[in-house]
Amino acid sequence: MALLTDGNPNDSEALEVYESSILSVANVESINLDVKLRLATEEVSQDILDVLIEHTLTIGDQAQMRRRIGVSDVVVSAPMKRWHALHTLDTFYRDAYNNQLNDRYRLKWEEYQKLGRDAREQTLRYGIGLVLKPLPTPGAPQFGIAAGQTASTTYYVQGTWVSATGEESAPSRLTTYTTVDGSLLTVLLPNPPAAATGWNAYVSMNVQPPALQNSTPMALGSLFTLAAAGVAVGRRPGDGQYPNLFITGGRTLMRG
Repeated sequence: MALLTDGNPNDSEALEVYESSILSVANVESINLDVKLRLATEEVSQDILDVLIEHTLTIGDQAQMRRRIGVSDVVVSAPMKRWHALHTLDTFYRDAYNNQLNDRYRLKWEEYQKLGRDAREQTLRYGIGLVLKPLPTPGAPQFGIAAGQTASTTYYVQGTWVSATGEESAPSRLTTYTTVDGSLLTVLLPNPPAAATGWNAYVSMNVQPPALQNSTPMALGSLFTLAAAGVAVGRRPGDGQYPNLFITGGRTLMRG
């Protein structure tokens, strides 16, 4: 599962599952959907932070630590993802109604406002998942070439961070790179987070999910070079870390 600080839990394509005409309405009403997605992420994040602070001592080390780390250790659950989508649609149709004072938009606004509140309550009942050592989604890999006999090839690449206990981050965005004739692909994953002790390289030669290429995690700062034999068969990247604990109902529930 991705972390809440990795980016918006949903994109415009995900919103079309709820509202198939959302893109056309956004165009007609001149509403920037990306801005609404980011605003919803900020508001959901602040709401979750308020809940987490309430579950700590109001004074002392716990409260200060929570204020310092914010929501950087919060995992996006399925209920939270739905909450974010519905809250985005709530704010979207609020703006659409205020633009036109159109009753159709008002009804949509009221509907998603209620659904968003319900989704928030469901998220809190399910629990806010936290990881003890968060591994943010990596940024874009850096590419290069090494000497070899391989023909020019386009590769699809993702990278993940790995912790000392074997936990793995959500993968970086799928990025392409084309080598030149007589070279081998090299990949570097820069800017490791504090909890990372290594990284994994995933590579494919098409838009299908890349496969793991290294048998053991690469050392931080080390360069991965694709074998001359080409892309190896390996597992696909996962969805990210699973929570180590949940905050729900006023108690901290440990996993396992």
